[in-house]
Amino acid sequence: MVQQRTFFQRFGHHGICVLPADVLSDDPLFDPDTGEDLPSLREQISLVNGIYHHLLCYARVLRACGDGLYWADVAATIDFVNTERVVLTEEDLYSALPYDIRVQDTIKKNPTYILKLMEIHAREVRPLQRVEPGATLEPIPTPILSLEPLALVEVSNDALQEAIGPMRMDTLKDTNKNTVVRPIDSFRIQQALLRAIIDTLMEQLYQAKDHLSALALKARCATIAVLQRWHRQHRQRVVNAVFDWSQERQAMVWHLTIGVPIPVQAAA
Repeated sequence: MVQQRTFFQRFGHHGICVLPADVLSDDPLFDPDTGEDLPSLREQISLVNGIYHHLLCYARVLRACGDGLYWADVAATIDFVNTERVVLTEEDLYSALPYDIRVQDTIKKNPTYILKLMEIHAREVRPLQRVEPGATLEPIPTPILSLEPLALVEVSNDALQEAIGPMRMDTLKDTNKNTVVRPIDSFRIQQALLRAIIDTLMEQLYQAKDHLSALALKARCATIAVLQRWHRQHRQRVVNAVFDWSQERQAMVWHLTIGVPIPVQAAA
């Protein structure tokens, strides 16, 4: 029986790996207080001492936070200046190469060649997948809609893990009837983030002390429920997640930024 090897089984629990910079989200962010546009997570991490590093990034993968999901400290330079803690998927980490002497030498001589090596490595470690008989073709993607900022919701680690935890990798059979595993895709991660947001807002609704606050929270929950249904059909990313310090809670929390297409706002 062929078993999926996780990142830690392939790489171990120590050391630094090199990844393509495009594993980081390039979706724009916004300041919820001022409405001002902010650079994407990729842009924020890539800028070090006035210089952008758009090709590669470096990661210390810390621990799993769900099936096929990992917490990692990521930076654009090997000295880990301007580090952010993010969630990487098993799919992201198929491209990871150990930062050893061979990789260091290649980065110095021909950094773009590293991307080709990462692509080859990802093909070698990615598990076999089989299209089930009678499976329908993927529909033609719908146009990407611009998003209007709705809210920044602060979600605790426990709440996010509860939303992600029940998710399991899909198990398939290859042509030799061996078991192979398909990693969690971005669609299911986005659905889990939306579920965590709704759970957090519902908790705030139950604790609301005045009628107006309760009405506002109820309306926001309804909008996100509509957004969740819209996302199931269109599969466009609508939530950005950043692991950051909360001064109010004196703890690390997830800041989930929600963007809503105008048609969804109208429907809600």
